[in-house]
Amino acid sequence: MILGSQTTTTLTLFSLISIVILSVVYFFLITEKVNKVIVAILGAVTLIFLQVFRTAEQSSQEGAFWFINKNLDILGFVLGMMVLIGIVKESGFFEAMAIWLVKKVKGQPAALLIVFGYLTLLMTIFFSNIPTILILTPVLIVLIRELKLPYMPYFFIMITMANIGGATTPISDPTTYYQAKTVGLGFLEVVKNSGSMVFVLSIVSSFYTYFVFRKDLKKVTVSPKDVSAFDPKSAIQNKRILKLGLPLLFLTIALMVLKDTIRRKTGITLENATITIAASFLGILLFHKEPNMIFKKIVDWEILAFFSGLFVIVGALESTHVIEKLSEILLVLTGGDLRSLIVYISMGSGLLSTFIDNVPYNITMVSAIQEMAQKGIYVYPLWWALNLGTSIGGAGSPIAAACNVLAFSQAGREGFHVRFVKYLLIAFPLVVINTAIVSTILTLTYIK
Repeated sequence: MILGSQTTTTLTLFSLISIVILSVVYFFLITEKVNKVIVAILGAVTLIFLQVFRTAEQSSQEGAFWFINKNLDILGFVLGMMVLIGIVKESGFFEAMAIWLVKKVKGQPAALLIVFGYLTLLMTIFFSNIPTILILTPVLIVLIRELKLPYMPYFFIMITMANIGGATTPISDPTTYYQAKTVGLGFLEVVKNSGSMVFVLSIVSSFYTYFVFRKDLKKVTVSPKDVSAFDPKSAIQNKRILKLGLPLLFLTIALMVLKDTIRRKTGITLENATITIAASFLGILLFHKEPNMIFKKIVDWEILAFFSGLFVIVGALESTHVIEKLSEILLVLTGGDLRSLIVYISMGSGLLSTFIDNVPYNITMVSAIQEMAQKGIYVYPLWWALNLGTSIGGAGSPIAAACNVLAFSQAGREGFHVRFVKYLLIAFPLVVINTAIVSTILTLTYIK
């Protein structure tokens, strides 16, 4: 590996336009002055109108849409999981499970905090964090009201576990799936590298949350009468979906887990979008759902449009060589030293993702690390530094991840308002602690 002391990539006018548009988009994402979907789409179409993607062989629109086309599997996966989880949710199974756990811990606030956190983590691992948040937030609001619990500790642990859990498998978070899909990381490979560290981070996060909120939790006394009033069976709403929908959901997950093995043994290729879309539409057929109502009530078109816009915006950075320049700058700053790169990317990703939506940041950095690989850098540990760093940072503020925005939007409508600065002051130290743990483990593992 040979590193020069100077960067060599030259930025053009289109490069500068791409940087300006990205900066404007980030500004509005952070300040939330304008809906993030509007910002992402207007940013994308502005780049197209300004001919950023135009080449001798294709128009600017064709060049831009290529970046959406290469990510159709990601969009299809998100769409399929939204529909499938939305249908299975109608069974009431997840609500029943949460109520059962409340009764098991007898409503004790501290025990419930830990149990609810690990329920969030478990569901995130298998169902992805956005569906998990959509399922658990209404349940949590009911528990907080009925048991008269302080809302901040429970929202904090739910958001934290949903975000760090997103790094566990390729289906736990859209960013993890994007990274695994783009780089070619296998399901079990992600579990082995990121998943093992998520377990450590979950323990640290649980202790931290209890320590920070211990006084609030000790003030609460839950009445046994209130706990006894909860009945898990009463939460079951549709037994037919329970009997057929849950097996369909677990079969879908099993196919995504085993798709690499299936390809090696049979030559049959299965992709997540095909698997989840097939399962979701089979669910629509089995349970006699009207597609029109499914698309109106269950599918979050904002998320899909948001991703599409971001793919174009980040694609502009790639096509105008901005990302190549970014990778060169990182190499100059670190001298190509793997130890320094691990620290820069893991801790930098955590800190930046706290203030910048972790989806566009992750997509940008995946391309930057790929550029490093082309220059002969050993980047394998950097994938885990990036994956874990962005997931940890996603829990750092109310706007750091899509699932946070969804959770606090629901909470706000129910009268539970969370101040940005107050949440940041509580969450930011945990981001620092967890990213330091990740960078230390990765350094000890890969630096001999």
